[in-house]
Amino acid sequence: MATGSSSVLGRLEGAVVDADFHMTEQIWNVGPYMNDYWQDLLTGFHERDWYYDPFPDAGIMAPHALAGRTRTHEADTVASREDVYEGIDQLDVDRPLVNPGDALLNLSMVHHDGLAAEIARAYNRFFLEEIACEDFYGTMAIAGQDPARAAEEIDDVAGEDGVHGVYLPTGGLNPPLGDSRYDPIYAACESNDVPLFMHNTADGTMTSFPVQYDGLGRAMPNHAIAHPFQHMVNVSSILTRGVPERFDVDLVFQEGGLGWVPFLMHRLDEEYYAQREDAPLLEKRPSEYMREDFHYTTQPVEGLTNDPEYVCSIARMMNASETLMWSSDYPHHDFDHLVTVLRAFNREFTAEELTAIFGGNARELLES
Repeated sequence: MATGSSSVLGRLEGAVVDADFHMTEQIWNVGPYMNDYWQDLLTGFHERDWYYDPFPDAGIMAPHALAGRTRTHEADTVASREDVYEGIDQLDVDRPLVNPGDALLNLSMVHHDGLAAEIARAYNRFFLEEIACEDFYGTMAIAGQDPARAAEEIDDVAGEDGVHGVYLPTGGLNPPLGDSRYDPIYAACESNDVPLFMHNTADGTMTSFPVQYDGLGRAMPNHAIAHPFQHMVNVSSILTRGVPERFDVDLVFQEGGLGWVPFLMHRLDEEYYAQREDAPLLEKRPSEYMREDFHYTTQPVEGLTNDPEYVCSIARMMNASETLMWSSDYPHHDFDHLVTVLRAFNREFTAEELTAIFGGNARELLES
């Protein structure tokens, strides 16, 4: 168990797992692992000492664009194994689930499908060569623009030491994830027995579906709703098209907060009662899949600073002791520290339930 200054940590048994710990990789970290054709494309006349950035950028609309945009700013770089150790030390975490975190968050907005697939492939080589170790859980990356190539990459990499899941950046990915074009991805995850982590981004609402920046015009309202909104779209699509009945794969929805989950459970149930013919493959209510079969990570926990009773009530509604996994989102500007979240949950949940939320559920998912 992690050791820290707060006695509340004493209620946890076993390893504390951060289910969404990010790298801050940039294109120049993964570029050297790309093949010559793609390196030439991204370096031009710079002879591989400088890479063109292939990712769309929200510029000043991104809340982290300038330190003055928020009260905190991600000053920590996580681009090496040593950086990961330093980060988990700060967080009182025993094992992180190391995910892509900067450049690849926007991978689904790369409009060249071949380039997107190559960036994912290169990141996986970078991760295996420079980051993966027995002290970390890790995910491999795929590009949703070309599901067939993504499935091949899963077959190639999922069995490597240090890989415990598949990371699909979903911000900007269109059509939503119930569409049959993504079937090769679900099938590959099923055959390789690895969970699929779906992670969105506020930047994804700039140039691609759903285009919220087009009307909102400010960073604050976009950042407030982008992550849960994208998850609601994808979960609704996944359930309507019967993905959980067609594929035996663990689905994890990262970085959406909590409140959207019980809302969508009830909303989809009401629609299901009235229009069941639109989801003919489902064998139970949408809420039952969401409460029994899906997993969610906590960050960003809304209400954490001023309404812990709300936080606990929402967590109860979503069957947190079985579905929820604590995550920090470190080192991003709005990350949640372990002790801060644990103090809120401590008022409602038993030691056994806390142990599940803050490590047990993740260990069971990642080690199965």
